[in-house]
Amino acid sequence: MRALYHRDVRYLLSFLFIMIVAGCSSTPTQYYVLNTVASVQQNSSSDASDTATKHQLAIRQLEIPRYLDRPRIVSRDAENHLRIAEYHQWGGRLRDDVARTLSDDLAEYLDSMSVITAPFPGSMHADISLLIDIRQFERLADGRVHLKVRWHIQQTGKQSQSYFHHIISETNVSEHDYAAMAGAMSQLLATLSEKMAIEIKRLAELDR
Repeated sequence: MRALYHRDVRYLLSFLFIMIVAGCSSTPTQYYVLNTVASVQQNSSSDASDTATKHQLAIRQLEIPRYLDRPRIVSRDAENHLRIAEYHQWGGRLRDDVARTLSDDLAEYLDSMSVITAPFPGSMHADISLLIDIRQFERLADGRVHLKVRWHIQQTGKQSQSYFHHIISETNVSEHDYAAMAGAMSQLLATLSEKMAIEIKRLAELDR
């Protein structure tokens, strides 16, 4: 009986030792978010901002690939091979983070326009609606972050306008540098927002 007791104690102590070692050696998970990095020139002419005065802009629909919309950050190390990070994750849902960042960036470029995101009240009745379909948004094997997006502008009583952009980060990003990856993605969203703002202002100018 005593031998059985000592054996159970040894098993328990061994189990506790393994758990302690595993806890000490485990890699902590890192979390990331996208940030607004849009920068507007202070000396922009007032006409550019007045063009959109009193209009309301809504991001009514935003789609991203399902393989990207997961907690773990996704990149590619080959044409058809995905790398899914084990300990590097988004702080929230990626789709929501993209929508928030685009909305904030657009508000910077269209400072006199009210920018909202569905399902925010009033988004279905905005003067101008954006429908955005992101087809690709990750670091590829070439070391650059790529953003491929098709988007549409809808205005009340007017024909929808469609656009396609393929935007690539200016510098290479290490496959293990996820902070730089998130930073490059934020910059690409700012570039996309600027392109969108230019088209929105152009269409608003035609309506004057």
